[in-house]
Amino acid sequence: MAKRGENIYKRKDGRWEGRYIKGRRENGKIHYGYIYGYKYSEVKHQLILMKYERQVNTSKNLLAYDGSLANWANYWLDTIIYPKVKGSTYASYKNKLTVHVLPIIGAIKLQKLKESDIEGLLQKMNQTLKASSVRSIFSVLKSCLNKAMLLNLVKENPCLRLELPKAKRKTVQALSVTDQERLVKAVNTNQKFFSIMLALQTGLRIGEICGLKWEDIDFENNILWVNRTVLRVQTQDKSGRKTEIIELAPKSSNSQRKIPLTNALKEKLLKLKERSVSEYVISNKRKALEPRTIAYRFQMIRKQIGLEKFSFHSLRHTFATRCLEAGGNIATISSLLGHSSTKMTLDCYTNSFFSEERQLVEKLEFAQ
Repeated sequence: MAKRGENIYKRKDGRWEGRYIKGRRENGKIHYGYIYGYKYSEVKHQLILMKYERQVNTSKNLLAYDGSLANWANYWLDTIIYPKVKGSTYASYKNKLTVHVLPIIGAIKLQKLKESDIEGLLQKMNQTLKASSVRSIFSVLKSCLNKAMLLNLVKENPCLRLELPKAKRKTVQALSVTDQERLVKAVNTNQKFFSIMLALQTGLRIGEICGLKWEDIDFENNILWVNRTVLRVQTQDKSGRKTEIIELAPKSSNSQRKIPLTNALKEKLLKLKERSVSEYVISNKRKALEPRTIAYRFQMIRKQIGLEKFSFHSLRHTFATRCLEAGGNIATISSLLGHSSTKMTLDCYTNSFFSEERQLVEKLEFAQ
């Protein structure tokens, strides 16, 4: 049985085992050391000495650093993170730190940053942000401080022992069959809204639609290839306010995929190609449309027909839901959507199974 708060445990072989933090591995995970003895008092005494020795040694080896958390965070972003990740990932990390973290605790000296400072930050964020957003921001900050610890700039990461609010699972907002029919009727004859039809019939993300080129469509075999995505990200401008459009490979290897085309969609695409003067399928003359332009056009049409609770991403959910209703299995739908795993698909579309669940239970109903 463990002695509470002391990390000393009674083993099955009759000995006592004391555990202490020996160091950190390269990935930031704790590396423990152990002390054994047949007497509890002996193990406790040795554990106290070992913890004291480690504390003294850690203090001696700590590198001198007079910079603030903001100084370190900016160095971490621009020197360590920027060369290793996609521009969109860098922009996301930078936004999370510069908008939500550094204005509150950025002025604190890195080596004086305490757990209570992070707790105060979490409390403020919890007042205005969703739990999922808080967890995402906290994860970036934790990684930033993990690197400082590995470089011996801080003794330990003050984020390690903190508890985060549980994130609620997002509910899928998919259009009903009736609402989908209303939307299709409103946009079917207007090429300005063809991106909506494309999303409904392929499940493509908005950035993937923006990055779709005619060379990605195999009309002979009725296949559409997803080879790139278009994003608007923050630049490295000092103000942090400027943005730019960038074209990237899809977010993961699973996202780079092929999607079969229906004959109806193929015909619409061929008609659009006849009038196109751009290499992009969805374009404004010769240039590709950017995501916020497509989102704005969808916002216009959904307001006209009373579908204001839906976003453009709802069209992707609608495609997946129609696939489920048509009897598609999870592995196939997951592949069409470019999800990293079937678990992700199940987590996203659990609510969409209700009609199938009802049909299954009705089959099991016994005669009275």
